[in-house]
Amino acid sequence: MNFRIAPFNKFLNRLDKWRTSDLNELTYLRDFEQSQFFTENEIEALQLQQLKDLLSYAQENCEFYKEQLERSGISVNQIQSLSDLTLIPILTKQQIQNQYARMISSAFLPESLIKNQTGGSTGTPITFYLDHERRRSRAAATWRHNHWAGYHAGDKLAVLWGAARDLKPKRTLARWKDHLLTPTIALNTAQITERNLREFVEKWNWFRPKHLLAYAKSAAMFAKYIHENKIAIRPVNSVITSAEVLEDQERRLIEEVFQCKVFNRYGSREVSVIASECEYHDGLHVMAEGLIVEIIKDGRPARPGELGEIIVTDLLNRGMPLIRYRIGDAGTWLTEPCKCGRGLPRLANVQGRVTDFLVGCKGQLVSGAALTVTVIAQRPSLGQVQLIQEKKNHVLFRIAPPSDSSIGDSDQQFLIEQFKSYLGDQMQFDFEFVDELLAEPSGKFIFCKSHLQPFLNTNHVIY
Repeated sequence: MNFRIAPFNKFLNRLDKWRTSDLNELTYLRDFEQSQFFTENEIEALQLQQLKDLLSYAQENCEFYKEQLERSGISVNQIQSLSDLTLIPILTKQQIQNQYARMISSAFLPESLIKNQTGGSTGTPITFYLDHERRRSRAAATWRHNHWAGYHAGDKLAVLWGAARDLKPKRTLARWKDHLLTPTIALNTAQITERNLREFVEKWNWFRPKHLLAYAKSAAMFAKYIHENKIAIRPVNSVITSAEVLEDQERRLIEEVFQCKVFNRYGSREVSVIASECEYHDGLHVMAEGLIVEIIKDGRPARPGELGEIIVTDLLNRGMPLIRYRIGDAGTWLTEPCKCGRGLPRLANVQGRVTDFLVGCKGQLVSGAALTVTVIAQRPSLGQVQLIQEKKNHVLFRIAPPSDSSIGDSDQQFLIEQFKSYLGDQMQFDFEFVDELLAEPSGKFIFCKSHLQPFLNTNHVIY
């Protein structure tokens, strides 16, 4: 596929990057567009050099890694191939929760870094930092994957999302700028009713978006609503799904309703886009110029087709390096070359973050993926959290507190107050404390389980 950006939108995009000192983002994008067609050996050589540079930097500037490498008796000179990465200890979410201040690079003033938080969709939210140069390379990586789906700056976009930080209102000038560069309509999946679904359909048909970007389960829910109610909706050129596991039957429904292909994407807030589908939809290409992805089974590299846990090293974040980070998902490798000609390694599938929609007191749907960001992420001290809804107007919090702390009344009250604001004041809550929250036998961790039937399977009135 050969997609082109309209010259005027390309000019506006470059002008905006110049205004915000982000022209390097376009340089990264140009480089990534070229390097994606490197051979496998060329990409591995690039990764190995980046890895050596990162380890030397982390040992010199990060107290945590200096201590870790010395304790393990590891020298950077020992790293002669990517397989030597297994000499380095795996980094856990609990370590980040407890040690993140010691992981921040002394080469940066803390206030110059960008603070962020994960949503805790694997059950354990964390706080992390990145430098501004990494922000630019992450944005470039995202745009490269957008281009694979035919989505370019200036294209009209519909969004089904639930992270408040991504949908927050902007000042008038910023709204006009965004309208010119990325004209967008959005539906906040943190709280969905039949009424706002129908209003969004009307806005959609007036706006005529070219693409849909959505949480995977939100895209499936929206498609199901349209299909079951036999609603006429304008097709789009592509649907980009992310943040949750996309099941095969959900993909088929989305493609049928929106009359286009789904481009599934795997990523996380910690490292941004990890892997995405190209135009052949045969596995997910890893963003290998900025990340090393490992799949580990029983402490060794997994064989092709063998399910193992995913370990990620961010090669480009100097503000707070993440080296051999256990991200909490499982996956398998594909080894055959892709028809697209890209030399980037491919994941066959990813099994991990699964969330349902909770049903509120008035029948409204609340995205579990949205709640990970808007609520759970605000209290990393909670440890692992899982939500269970087995009956109307009731939610069970299953919590595995950090090993060195316990959950106090203030934490419980915070959860109750926040969840009532989304689900309704009549919602009742119980708490169950456990030593560990385990993944399903399939390798998936289900953050949010709801056994209730949402309104699109019933004849509820519109609220």
